[in-house]
Amino acid sequence: MRNTFTTVLLLGFLLITINLTAQHLPWREGEMQVRIETLNRQQAYEVMEAISSAGKEGYHISYEEGNGFIRCYVTQPEYAWLLSKNLVPVVEIEDLNSHSAALGPNGVPTGYYTVSQLNYIADSLALNYPDICSKHFIGMSSFTDSLFALKISDNTGMDENEPEVLFDGGIHGDEIGGPENLIRFARDLCREYGVNPGITNAVDNAETWIIYCLNPYGRNNMTRYNAYGVDVNRDCGYMWNGEGNSSGAFSQAETKALRNMLTEHRFVIHNSYHSGTEFISYPWSYREELCPDDPNHEYLAVQYAQNSGYSNIPYGPGFTGMYAINGSTKDFGYGAMGAISWSVEISMSKQPAASQIVPYYLKNKDAMLAMITNAFTQGIRGTVTDAVTGEPLDAIVKVNDFIPVNTGTVNGDYHKFLVSGTYTVKIEANGYLPQEFAGITITDGNITVVDASLVKGGGYYARALYACYIPNNNPSDEGNTPACLGSPDNTRYSIGRNGYVVLDLGTPALNRTGNDVKVYENDPTTEGYKVYGSNTPDGPWFLLGTGSGTAGFDLSATMLVKARYLKITDDGDGSSQVPDAGFDLDAVENLHPDTLTVGYVSGVIYNDQLPYFTIPNATILVNGSLFAGDENGNYLAPALPGSVVLFAEAPYYEGTDTVTVVLGDTLVHDMYLSLTEKADMSIISPVVVSPVPAEGYFNISAPEGRYFMELFDSNGLKADEIGFTVTAGSFTYQTKSLKGGLYFARIRSDNYTVVKKIIIR
Repeated sequence: MRNTFTTVLLLGFLLITINLTAQHLPWREGEMQVRIETLNRQQAYEVMEAISSAGKEGYHISYEEGNGFIRCYVTQPEYAWLLSKNLVPVVEIEDLNSHSAALGPNGVPTGYYTVSQLNYIADSLALNYPDICSKHFIGMSSFTDSLFALKISDNTGMDENEPEVLFDGGIHGDEIGGPENLIRFARDLCREYGVNPGITNAVDNAETWIIYCLNPYGRNNMTRYNAYGVDVNRDCGYMWNGEGNSSGAFSQAETKALRNMLTEHRFVIHNSYHSGTEFISYPWSYREELCPDDPNHEYLAVQYAQNSGYSNIPYGPGFTGMYAINGSTKDFGYGAMGAISWSVEISMSKQPAASQIVPYYLKNKDAMLAMITNAFTQGIRGTVTDAVTGEPLDAIVKVNDFIPVNTGTVNGDYHKFLVSGTYTVKIEANGYLPQEFAGITITDGNITVVDASLVKGGGYYARALYACYIPNNNPSDEGNTPACLGSPDNTRYSIGRNGYVVLDLGTPALNRTGNDVKVYENDPTTEGYKVYGSNTPDGPWFLLGTGSGTAGFDLSATMLVKARYLKITDDGDGSSQVPDAGFDLDAVENLHPDTLTVGYVSGVIYNDQLPYFTIPNATILVNGSLFAGDENGNYLAPALPGSVVLFAEAPYYEGTDTVTVVLGDTLVHDMYLSLTEKADMSIISPVVVSPVPAEGYFNISAPEGRYFMELFDSNGLKADEIGFTVTAGSFTYQTKSLKGGLYFARIRSDNYTVVKKIIIR
């Protein structure tokens, strides 16, 4: 009976998937591509400002600036709105869905590689050049495609003390030059290694990563959007603002995969490839002011232009050189990670004739190689270690007032490109006293090495910023996001009226006696805010409490045993477009760092019968803490070293495994869950909660004895706590005082702790 039920369920799932696929349109219904001519930069700015104002009337028009024109993607009502504003749009493609369908089953114009062909070439490179090339799965896309990256280095199986450089392309699927450039570049790096001195030098001295197609669905269907109609280059977390149909910072699988690459690999330079104009666009894209690292970006942009085959490719900040956007990959790569991060627009046409594929690649090949070379020939590098043990440390490296960078966790190494000059370098690591080096000199064409050996004794503070949001931006404030990292230093990041910031503590905070984290304000006027905790940068978020000014917070207000990520939200008081709007955050201190938990379990959650498929959004219980799998079935959870029981469940599925976690390692362990018709199975303990859903009451069945239960709502707020005794096999809890919804019950006895999900009607 069970196998029959499984087969019927899977067939139904496949039929639904096929039906949804058949009905899905890559563009919005009736969407067209139009062009508005502009005579000069001032007129272009006025046109874009007018288009941006459409949001106030309920229209959300995607647009981009070309050389002498603004290109827009509009539905019929949006087209009529443009006409009403006398913007004179000229239709370039009348029906983008019909245009995409006309390309046939290959999904791309004749002469261009399909996604499957790109993957085939990547497989071939990894197979034929295994010493210098490896292919890595980095996540699933928003549809059914896997995302891959190629790593090219002389020791591809190792994380060496070398600078890392990232190239990505195809984030807008209809801009098809980027993937063509990148797969050809990867092929030349492999084929010309040992023959071309420049390429050999680059492969030997750097680790190059190439994400050759970041939006496979978009490329297969010739649309800028992903499968959910989201412009992925508006979905990143740095100064996210809800553009491009993005529902939240890193709401899409593609941006999660890119974020994970950027946060795990500490790239010196991040190059993203686009088409539709010719321009090198670097931060900021969200605001007009120059970014702190503007001299470094401009210097390398000149290097790119001079090494390219373009006669006079322009360059500059995206906001002023092209157009204003929020949630871009370049602003996150730089603003959150400190990389030289930009987008290179390589052709005026999004889909040039196939005869132009190789000429455009050759225009960029030497410039791409120059970016790798610059990463290891100029700037500052070093390692940060424990002064006693020599072990590498996860540290923040601050150079002058630039955006800081972090060290790699394997070697404790850092790398940052800098123009010639004299700098002050400050290095901080959690649990260690900081170290400062003044008068560090950088000269053209040379690397300066600054190593640090830190002595234990410092506190534990937030080490990285993952997301921030200031509604509608606030150009009146400096947006000094690095100010909230590290120890309190009398500098502030004002998070904006109704804004928020997501921070990574690095070392999780444990739930112990008293406050577990402390938030520092840097302003004589106290302001209000809320603090949430989670063990993933995407939530689920559990409310620790509400604060005003500098205040401490206790994880016991939630069901969290520990929390690595904090989200701080402003309470909405005051004005929005003024300096220092919103809560003024100086630092976040981890008062109870989990210095023992340095092992992790990571993997993908599947069903346990053919055909295998991933199970999204599962709940995983590890060492008494709950963690959430993502929409692609991936999970990551910290665990105490030793034998660990993993319990995972999702609607209709659940399972348990026992694994061994080693101190300092990440164990890759995929889980295969069994189909069950029961709402809640007692796998971890003999405790059973029924009925689910509960209406008016639920019973807790367990061995006779004394128990304590804490009940939390879906926001992590404690709804009730009660001690009770089980007699005659069960205890009845009345739910009439609770609102309907999802709850978590943490039930403890002297022998075990179990967490149960409960739905109350």
